[in-house]
Amino acid sequence: MQEHQGTNQGIAQSIYQSHSKKLQWQNLTLNILGGQAILIAYIGLKAGLFQAIDQAYPSGIDELSLAKKLGFAPRYVQVWCQAAYAFKLLELDEYGNYRLVPNMASLLLDTDDPLYMGSRIRFFASLYEDYQFFLQHLQSGSIVPRESSKSSLDVIYEMTRPDFKMITEMVLPQADKIVSRLDEHGGVILDIGVGVGCSLIHYARRFPKAHIVGIDIDPSAVKQSQQAIAEAGLANQITVRQDDANLLKEECVYDLIIMNLVLHETGGSSSEYRNVLRRVRQALKPGGVVVVCELPYPDSVTEYRNKPLFQMLAGLQIHEVLSGGGKITMGELRNLLESTGFSNMRIADQPIPYRFVMMAEK
Repeated sequence: MQEHQGTNQGIAQSIYQSHSKKLQWQNLTLNILGGQAILIAYIGLKAGLFQAIDQAYPSGIDELSLAKKLGFAPRYVQVWCQAAYAFKLLELDEYGNYRLVPNMASLLLDTDDPLYMGSRIRFFASLYEDYQFFLQHLQSGSIVPRESSKSSLDVIYEMTRPDFKMITEMVLPQADKIVSRLDEHGGVILDIGVGVGCSLIHYARRFPKAHIVGIDIDPSAVKQSQQAIAEAGLANQITVRQDDANLLKEECVYDLIIMNLVLHETGGSSSEYRNVLRRVRQALKPGGVVVVCELPYPDSVTEYRNKPLFQMLAGLQIHEVLSGGGKITMGELRNLLESTGFSNMRIADQPIPYRFVMMAEK
């Protein structure tokens, strides 16, 4: 009898292990599919396939016509279309015509959409290069500056473009006093980490009475910004200089300071972040406002499995650690602002799920 029970327990254990193994196999398969989907979408964006299909709406376009329109090999276009259909990027009608699935045009092609994903797909496709760098630097822990990875640098700037409108049109109205001050009387706005100057131009056009100041530690970014500002005819309203936020020395100069995906780039420790925020607070006029936009990292490692967005951010850390960037969780950002003397801290309502925005006052 005991031998029979032992046999049954062994069978049950074997079945359980087999089921568990199958679930893990399915999980790994889904991970592989995710990697394939990114690359298929990347090809569609880079080659202009999505754009050409969107232009054929509403009738759609067949594989041969698409290949002829773009000058591509028909067989290559055929296998891409079938793969994009398999991954639910395209839909196919009974006549063999492809169309983008509903809402895909805005998600992949409309840079003004708060949920725009085109630049993120290009960015995450470029991370395959970073994964190779990660292996090379795993032992030394050395840093690969973003400037040396041109494939991802340009798309990083493109990813932040929707942020500028989000900040001016959705976040700042939640601090109506500062908006009224800037609209009616002008003032001075500081943008830390200017990239190629797109943010400065946007802020200048939104607040024509204000003077806009931009700083960046990278001299090439300063040069590119100055060129873009001159071409936009805004050189009299915008000043750009090379400076380090860790060394900011101004006092009571600015009505508004904006830090968009910058704070985590200023160091890797809480003490470094606090140093920057103290200097930012010192640079604000009394009643001035700081807007800090960061990535929405969860406060616990165990939360990384709770949402696809958190999983994405965990993978993003491969890129961040290589480029010398840090990680600031949502709870840590609140604590940093509080510990550096800011008041009236609050989370700003905004529609971009990849952003966590806090506002505070001096």
